[in-house]
Amino acid sequence: MFDEIEHLVKALTLEEKRCRFSEGFFYSLMKVYGNSAGRINKAIEILFSMPEFGCWPSAKSFNFILNLLVKAKLFDEIREIFVSAPKLGVEIDGCLNILIKGLCESGNLGAALHLLDEFPKLKSRPNVMTFSPLLRGFCNKGEFEEAFRLLERMEKEGIEPDAITFNILISGLRRKGRVEEGVEVMERMKVRGCQPNSGTYQEVLYGLLDKKRNLEAGEMMWKMVSWGMRPSFLSYKKMVLGLCETKDAAEVDWVLKQMVSHGFVPKTGMWWKVVGCVVVKNKDSQEVLDRIIDRQETSG
Repeated sequence: MFDEIEHLVKALTLEEKRCRFSEGFFYSLMKVYGNSAGRINKAIEILFSMPEFGCWPSAKSFNFILNLLVKAKLFDEIREIFVSAPKLGVEIDGCLNILIKGLCESGNLGAALHLLDEFPKLKSRPNVMTFSPLLRGFCNKGEFEEAFRLLERMEKEGIEPDAITFNILISGLRRKGRVEEGVEVMERMKVRGCQPNSGTYQEVLYGLLDKKRNLEAGEMMWKMVSWGMRPSFLSYKKMVLGLCETKDAAEVDWVLKQMVSHGFVPKTGMWWKVVGCVVVKNKDSQEVLDRIIDRQETSG
């Protein structure tokens, strides 16, 4: 009943001096026209009429319209919206970044890239916050060539990648089992003068532990602790269990002490593994202990 909605809006216009409207009211109207009716122009009209009712749109309403235009591939209209956007009091650059993030999270990386290419036409300049969701999106899909191309594009455009940018790449590579490349990215950070943070080392540590490279993982953990960083409970757990498999009791002792000093309490199953590492002398007793551990873990 879209005609009735228009009659109602006109009636409300006549009553504007007595009625106050929230942004949520106009947002609902835009959703009705943009999604249900497929009348994007009408939704845009409502957006720009909001100040007439004493209600100014936030980035939420503005981004809703942008999403409609992106989905409809009406990129020329996006430029027109941005030209007249300042009179709405909306921060344009922030909206673009939010929109790109939304497109990436919904898996629409093609539209996000297209919008990135539109930045110069919109008289806007991307920043680190613009590229981060794109990098994460391509890493999640395992498309690392595209992710590294984006990194190169940032550098060419004079946008300095920060630790979070590199951490996204390292984390993505680690989840795909490409630990060596993750370590190389960390070294690349240092060469560029970008100091790795605790998140960087944590991701590299996870990768080494996943590959059961306990010696290198131990060195990384020692560095983190000596630099005042706090490895996660999960990394301590992985480290202890990995060392227990190789029966390295001395290293287990050091890791446990560091773990407790950082406020983490080993659980029952982990203690059983430690006991097995320290006191088991033969295969038969190991099998008995494994059965005990299985029962402990099953019972919680």
